[in-house]
Amino acid sequence: MFVGSWVKLSDDTAARLGAVFGIILTGLLAGSVLTAPVGSAPGVVAPLNPHEEAHLPAEQIPVPEGYPPMASDAAEGASFIHNFGDGHDPTRWYKANMTYPSPHPAWLARHIHFFDDRVELELRRMRVGAKKLAGAEYQRRGLYSFGRVEVVMTPAPGSGTVSALFTHTSEQFGAQHDEIDIEFLGKDLNMVTANYFTDGEPYRYLEIPLPFDASKEVHLYAFDWEPDRIRWYVDGELMHTATHDDHPIPQHPSRIIIQLWSGQEEQFQWHGLPTFEDGTRAAYYCISYLKAGDTGSQCSDTFDPVAANAGRAAN
Repeated sequence: MFVGSWVKLSDDTAARLGAVFGIILTGLLAGSVLTAPVGSAPGVVAPLNPHEEAHLPAEQIPVPEGYPPMASDAAEGASFIHNFGDGHDPTRWYKANMTYPSPHPAWLARHIHFFDDRVELELRRMRVGAKKLAGAEYQRRGLYSFGRVEVVMTPAPGSGTVSALFTHTSEQFGAQHDEIDIEFLGKDLNMVTANYFTDGEPYRYLEIPLPFDASKEVHLYAFDWEPDRIRWYVDGELMHTATHDDHPIPQHPSRIIIQLWSGQEEQFQWHGLPTFEDGTRAAYYCISYLKAGDTGSQCSDTFDPVAANAGRAAN
């Protein structure tokens, strides 16, 4: 999930990491940290929480693992709609639970929380092996191509947080790094950010202003992915169009992933110093993918932002 200049692991570096661990690792590397913009703040160190949790016991530290089995219809990249009030479906969704050398925090499955109408991803100051932070990653089993992706969500507040929905693939799946992003920076939630990568090369970092604080209101964000263009939307309103003439459009089927994370010092200038409140959360209510040429249900078919926020205010 991403910008003008970026810190990202090359495909060769990812391959070397995979060799070190002796397992499939590249496929589990999520795009947001790999593609976070360069913007180090020399001499600035992340402020430590005086109540930082103890180290996770060594026997509980998750280790890198092979990519999970695909859903039965993964080859077709079938259309789907998932309302997170339905809970966790392990045949369709995967909870990342691992740590490895990278700018990412540790991913802990226990930081993925299910409620009657949503899933929440949690970010904590928590030592997990060499990591000082533990975030959450939840991904759809399967590879999806051209079509429309929608998400109903509220990002996490707090400087240093990055709440994301994105598509991602890499050489592990027979392609170079392709990615399409919707991201929120907790330091400024009156904007949504976007970008895309084709064969590892970024388009350009977009900061799309919003007339609301995205962490305080539920809204629908989407992109249409076509062979020659990508269009981003907020509540059905077109916000930006990128075409093949601007930058080549990703062509490879990709995973659909949601994340909550914070990076290392080289990301601070971009996403802000990690001064977020410990345990901050991003909430996701619905994700849908409508394959190009298909007709069927999407999150937008039933989502009403006015009603959703009125109901949220009442609770």
